[in-house]
Amino acid sequence: MLSALETHLLNLMGCHASSSQQNAWREEEALLRGALRDLAIARPEVTGWGLALEYELHLEGGRRPDAILHSGGSIFVLEFKQASVAPTGAADQVIAYARDLAEYHQATHGLPVEPVLVLTNTSMVSSWADGLAVLGPSQLAAFLDGSSASGDIDFQTWLDSPYEPLPTLVEAARMIFREEPLPRIRRAESAGIPEAVNLLVRLTKEAQRDSLRSLAMLAGVPGAGKTLAGLSLVYDRLADDHDAVFLSGNGPLVQVLRDALQSKTFVQDLHAFITTYGTSTRLPDHHIVVFDEAQRAWDAGYMAWKGRGVASEPDLLVEIGERLPHWCALVGLVGDGQEIHSGEEAGIQQWQTALTREASLAWRVHCPPRLAPAFEGQDVTEHEDLDLTISLRSRRADDLHAWVAALLDGRLGDAAKLAASVQRRGFPMYVSRDLERCKAYLRERYLGEPERRYGIIASSKSQRFLPPYGVDSSWPATKKVNFAHWYNRERGQAGAGSNLDAVVTEFGCQGLELDMPLVAWGDDVLWSGRAWKVKPGRPQYPQEDPVQLRLNCYRVLLTRGRDGLLVFLPDDRSVDLTEHALLAAGLSPLPALLT
Repeated sequence: MLSALETHLLNLMGCHASSSQQNAWREEEALLRGALRDLAIARPEVTGWGLALEYELHLEGGRRPDAILHSGGSIFVLEFKQASVAPTGAADQVIAYARDLAEYHQATHGLPVEPVLVLTNTSMVSSWADGLAVLGPSQLAAFLDGSSASGDIDFQTWLDSPYEPLPTLVEAARMIFREEPLPRIRRAESAGIPEAVNLLVRLTKEAQRDSLRSLAMLAGVPGAGKTLAGLSLVYDRLADDHDAVFLSGNGPLVQVLRDALQSKTFVQDLHAFITTYGTSTRLPDHHIVVFDEAQRAWDAGYMAWKGRGVASEPDLLVEIGERLPHWCALVGLVGDGQEIHSGEEAGIQQWQTALTREASLAWRVHCPPRLAPAFEGQDVTEHEDLDLTISLRSRRADDLHAWVAALLDGRLGDAAKLAASVQRRGFPMYVSRDLERCKAYLRERYLGEPERRYGIIASSKSQRFLPPYGVDSSWPATKKVNFAHWYNRERGQAGAGSNLDAVVTEFGCQGLELDMPLVAWGDDVLWSGRAWKVKPGRPQYPQEDPVQLRLNCYRVLLTRGRDGLLVFLPDDRSVDLTEHALLAAGLSPLPALLT
C-alpha cells in the first residue's frame, strides 16, 4: 500500500512523501485494518465495502481526505490526526470534505456523508457534535457498526463518478479562457445561472438579428455568480464572432484576472474603455459590452470632480452604444448594497437618466421585476431569470447574505437564527480576540491544501485603530499590495495573502473571493448596545453618503468567504460591545481546541 500511495502522491503533486507522511500512512493502514477486521467478524458484508485512501477531489488543488469508506448505504470521510485533542481547524477541514462530496460528487448525491476525525493518541471518544464524530482508534469499529447501513456497491463506478466543484472566479475565468466547459454544478443550475446566461445569449442575438439597441441588467446578491454569468456570456459570443468584451471598473479584479489569464484582452478596465471611446469618435470592435457592478458606475458629479468631463459613465456607455453601427447590447451586472466608493450612490437611476437624454435613441430594456420601476417610461421587459438570489460563493451557505443584512440592520435575533442555519450547512463562523490564534487556525485548517486562498481583510477606515494590534491596514501598507500576487500566489511565495502579513481593504477584495477571510474589525462601525454607531470620517466627495458607504464596506468584507468566516476583534475595550453583538448574532467563539 505504501508504494502505491507514494506513486499516487508523486503523480498528483510532483513530490515524494516525507518520512512523517509515510509514518502517518503506516499508522492509518494499521488502524483501518484492525477496525475493519473486527467489524467483519460480526458483519461479513463489510468485506464488500469500498475503501479509498488519499482520494483526490478533482479540480480542488490537491485536496485529499485521508480515507473514504463506502458501505453502500453511507459514506464515511475519515481524517487521522496524531493528537489526543482535536484541533478546530482539522475538525472543520474534515467537515468540509464531507460537505463537498455530498454537494459536488455525482454518485454521492442522496447518500448520507459522515465526517469522522480519528485521534490516534487517545483511546476515548472526544466529541460527537454538529455532525462530526471525533474518535479514538478503539472506538472506530463500534462507530462504523452503529452508523452504517449496507447496500449494493459498485465502488469503481463511485470512484469514476464526476466530482465537479463550483470553481472560484479566477478558476472559472481560466477555464473559459482555455475554452474548457464549466462544470455543471447542481447548485449553480438550481440557482438559475444557466437560465440567466441562456437568456442573455438570446437577447444579444435578438439585438443583432433585429438591429436593436438593448440594455439588460442581471442583478444578484453577493456571490450569486453574476461575474461568472457575464464571463460565460462573453465566452459564448467570442466563440461565435469575437464581438464581446467584459469590462470592470474594479481595478484589483482586473489585475487578478489578467495575471491569472496572462492576457490583457479578455478582461478590460471599464474606466479606461470609457476614456478611450467615450470622449472621442473612436469606436470599439465590440457590439456586446458586459460591465461589472453597473450600480457602481460613476455619476456625472464625480466624473466632473475627477476632471473627466460632465457626463456620467452610464451616459458615455449609452452614447458609445448609439454610435456603434446597426445594433448594440449592453449588459450590466448589478450587485446589491455594494456601493463603497464616492460617486457610486446614484446607482441604477443613472441608467434611466442616460436613456432619457434628449438625443438618445430608442433602447429596449430587460431587467428583473424589482428593477423595472427604475426604468419607468422605457420599453421594459421583465425577466425573473435576471435576478440571482442565491449566493454560490459560500458553498452551501445560502443564507449568508441574509445574515449579513440582518446583522448590519441591527436585527441580532434574526441574525442568530440565520447563523444557525448557515453553520449547520458546514459554513463555520467564528470570532476571536486573539490574532495569532486566528492565524494558527487558518494554517491548520488548510494544511496540505496549497491552492486554498485566505488572508486578512479590513476596512480602509481602520488604518489608525488596527495597526497597533498587528493588522497594518494603513494606507502606506495597503497601497503596496500587489493584488495579483496576493490572490494568485500560494502560501510561502512572496506577496501571497495566505502569508497573513499583508492586508487588503474593501477596495481590494470587492468582486473577489477567498476560501476563508480573516476580517479584522475596525472602530469605524461599533455596536453601541442598541444599534450600530458609524464613524464615517470626512467625505472626500460632497455628495457621498459616508454612513451607508461604511456599512456597505462591512457588507463586502463579511461576504468574501467560500468555506467560512473568521472575525478578529482587537483586545481593546472599545470593541467589547461589538464582540457581544457578533456573538448575539450567532458567531461562535474560536476555540483553541475541540474538546
